[in-house]
Amino acid sequence: MPPASRAELLQRLHERWRSDPFWTRPGLGSVFVPGRGALESNELALVGEAPGRDEERRREPFVGAAGKNLNRLLLEIGLTRDDVYITNLLKVRPMNSRGGNRSPSVLEQRHAVPYLMEELKILAPRLLVCLGLPAAMAILGRSGLKMSAVNGAVFHHHQLQAIVTYHPSPLNYCASARREALHSAFSQIPSLLAH
Repeated sequence: MPPASRAELLQRLHERWRSDPFWTRPGLGSVFVPGRGALESNELALVGEAPGRDEERRREPFVGAAGKNLNRLLLEIGLTRDDVYITNLLKVRPMNSRGGNRSPSVLEQRHAVPYLMEELKILAPRLLVCLGLPAAMAILGRSGLKMSAVNGAVFHHHQLQAIVTYHPSPLNYCASARREALHSAFSQIPSLLAH
């Protein structure tokens, strides 16, 4: 599929996604943060949980502290943000009663999955990286996964090849065992793309 066609399909999808009244519910931000990245290449797509405050401000996924860690992980395997497509399960920020970030509810995740799967179908990446358990469980349709068991594991689901990693949040990145597990999982990406 030519890049222009892929871009047009994504734009239409994002317009439909943004206009869904479900996303105007209380407890959700009003800023839509679409996926962003390389469309010419469909090698690698990365999916996180949801945008945070920094992502809302810039209208771009993974630009805060977790994004800086993600940039480091990509550089270690010879890639930059310009080489990949980065998106989230939710495209609006889930907020707690004090206006801080929260994890998406099960209902919000379920409502987002069909849109995300359509986005991934348009992108048709050779490899999908699930950044954290919420993204992995939603995409793979498996509840009850344990990160200690699935970090670095490769799954085949809905014609997608996916690898699961810890989320590159500062909480995970500053914990040495989780940081090492993240690096270990990311180190597999070049060989998975080569096959």
